[in-house]
Amino acid sequence: MKLNKRGWGYFQMMWMCGILLFFFLLAIILIVKFYNGLDLKLKSTTSVELKTREQMIDDLEYAAKTYMEYNYKDLRNVNSIRLTANKLYNAGLFAKDLYGDCTGYVIASKTNDIVESKAYIKCGDYKSPGFDSN
Repeated sequence: MKLNKRGWGYFQMMWMCGILLFFFLLAIILIVKFYNGLDLKLKSTTSVELKTREQMIDDLEYAAKTYMEYNYKDLRNVNSIRLTANKLYNAGLFAKDLYGDCTGYVIASKTNDIVESKAYIKCGDYKSPGFDSN
């Protein structure tokens, strides 16, 4: 760049603007990559898995209540029944495909037309408290 008494010329100014524009674009790209990297790190896999587990437990318990109300509607008292996720799936009440390799069952009972249910699941290494493999 040749600097004379009148300052820079048009051609030199365009080169300087091009170089600055290049560095600004590079900075924006790096900031976006950095931001996206932070966003992924903040989403912990355990919180996603816990939400999925809790949702599966809720879905199993709801499916078991529906199953009990439909299949045992005439009976007032039913001692505890073990309903597996496969049985509820075959009845069309539970979408087990949404939960990957998770399995589970529900212990349901009916007393005076009130259905009570408690779900237990196993997902990989995780087992809900009270889960019985048998």
